Amino acid sequence: MAWHGTAWHGMEWHGMTRLGMAWNSTAWHSLAWNGMAWHGMARLGMAWHGMAWNSMAWHGMAWH
Repeated sequence: MAWHGTAWHGMEWHGMTRLGMAWNSTAWHSLAWNGMAWHGMARLGMAWHGMAWNSMAWHGMAWH
């Protein structure tokens, strides 16, 4: 009976580990998602700066 009790606790521990792993992977994916969103924002910012640079070049052409 004690051995069965130990096996049961082992199953609970594995269940906890599985839940912990799932939680960690979910948190990691959310972190990765935030990183992707941040890179997307940076990419948009770069595109916006590129547009500003183009407008500066266009004004430079108008100046010339």
